[in-house]
Amino acid sequence: MILIKRLALALCTLALLTAGSLPVQAADGGPTPAVSAPATNTADPAVAQAPQTNEQIRQWYNNQVAVIPDLNLQWQSEGLSAEERAQRAQDIRHAARIKARDFMQNQQEVADLRARDQEKYGNPDGPTFDQLVQANRAKGLEGDAVYEQIIKSSSRTNKEYNDRFGIKPSGQAP
Repeated sequence: MILIKRLALALCTLALLTAGSLPVQAADGGPTPAVSAPATNTADPAVAQAPQTNEQIRQWYNNQVAVIPDLNLQWQSEGLSAEERAQRAQDIRHAARIKARDFMQNQQEVADLRARDQEKYGNPDGPTFDQLVQANRAKGLEGDAVYEQIIKSSSRTNKEYNDRFGIKPSGQAP
């Protein structure tokens, strides 16, 4: 049953990212930028285009995960457990990873990223929630500390890839 709930949440998150928006609200109740997929080609130049270059895609990806800390504060105020908040954070990051790869035009680069993830995580689409839990427990974390670490790391992106594309993520958790 838990697996079905996780799968449904992941699919809903991906659908919202793909459809264009995942509304969020800051912990203080004020608006924050929505997690959104850029619009595809339209006749209106004022509408943002889908990212085309790897630099634009990387920036888009960083923007998607940058909202996780604010979402976490909102989820805390709603009384969600650390485990549920961690699952949601990981789902957002995972959906952004998949969508960013969908944006990429060079399929060999996508294949290279998938091969890297396969080698590193045993999964071409990155780590699973259960793998993250196990990895944090292997580091000696217990209880809610396991999930809080997943939440914290969900908004932290890879420095090597950011540097490669000249991206300076703002608001990343250390």
